[in-house]
Amino acid sequence: MVACLKWGGAVLLSFLWAAQTGPSHAADDLAAAQKQFLTSCGTCHIVDPNGGPRQGPNLAGVYGRKAGTLPGYKYSAALANAGFVWNDDTLDQWITNAQKFRPGAVMPYHQADPAKRKLVILYLKSLGKTQ
Repeated sequence: MVACLKWGGAVLLSFLWAAQTGPSHAADDLAAAQKQFLTSCGTCHIVDPNGGPRQGPNLAGVYGRKAGTLPGYKYSAALANAGFVWNDDTLDQWITNAQKFRPGAVMPYHQADPAKRKLVILYLKSLGKTQ
């Protein structure tokens, strides 16, 4: 019975610790994701729903949006005719090497580090989907 109480107590303590640290970790992850986005993408892209494009299109609401369809931005034919939706997989391939993923794309940025790509995608997802 003592062993059972010790095990149950350990589970309860683990649960309480996770409940207390979970939101903090999520906030930390999102802060790291935003920082990575600004470092990797912020020179060419903004995420202000009311802002215009920079060198690249505004990425507010990009997650879930059909590629090459943001009004007011002139896309390359490679994206204008892409026919896919931005999701974890397509964003990961795009950020890894846009020209390889969509020959004819003009985005010069490549990110080989999967952890950095994951952070950028997490940030873009956190902004919500296009309606």
